[in-house]
Amino acid sequence: MVQGAVLVGIYLGLGGVSGFLSGLLGIGGGVVLLPALLFLLPLVVGQGITPFQATEISMIQVTFAALMGILVHRPAAHVPIRRIVLWALSALSGGAIGGFLSYRFSGRLILLLFLAETCLALLLLLFRPSEHPSGAARAGSPLEFPVLSAIGLTSGILGVGGGFLFYPVLTLFFRYPSYVAVGSSLAVMFPMAAAASLFKIVASGSLAPPTIPIVLGALVGSVLGSRFTKRLGSSRIRLFQGILLVLTILRILGELIKWKDLG
Repeated sequence: MVQGAVLVGIYLGLGGVSGFLSGLLGIGGGVVLLPALLFLLPLVVGQGITPFQATEISMIQVTFAALMGILVHRPAAHVPIRRIVLWALSALSGGAIGGFLSYRFSGRLILLLFLAETCLALLLLLFRPSEHPSGAARAGSPLEFPVLSAIGLTSGILGVGGGFLFYPVLTLFFRYPSYVAVGSSLAVMFPMAAAASLFKIVASGSLAPPTIPIVLGALVGSVLGSRFTKRLGSSRIRLFQGILLVLTILRILGELIKWKDLG
């Protein structure tokens, strides 16, 4: 069993990678961190954590990584602040409810929901909407509130920020440019993730031990990742998000099959 400084270093590394991807691709990082906590951590350190603890740590990490990404991307420069607030409130309401309900869900059910949401995100990424030529303000859609609320609900349950769904939804359905969608996704994720984290902490009554080093690593990684976003461009952002989603789907399927065999 790994102990001491090595264990802290592993936690910092997990948080750093998740935070870097958050700032780089406009995702919360939970799509990477959650599978790592559930599947990789037990193999590396010789001890595991419960699915609820994993979702709690993941959501707290998402909160701080999104906050740092917002400070770097400054989404209000491209989208009216009133619209960002509306998006955030939509996701906030869903995330708070989902975060509270997740305590009652089994580990297998959480994985099934995670698989369904990841498959949906990958399907949306297969479409290639034409880029809006400018960052000018656009009229909001009345569907934005219910759609983002639904994403917040499932994200609160799963302990992921939902950025891997926010990005394709904003670009495909609501036709926002990729650089706007990245920054706006982080702005929407922050209050939603903060609310879901609070409800998870209240439900569990404590913080899991790896939380603090993972969050510290995420803060540093998020700042570094945010500085490289504009260099990627929309096509590469979509490519890297797609690769992450495919790997996540394969890992979840493998774990579900293993659980079935054990059952």
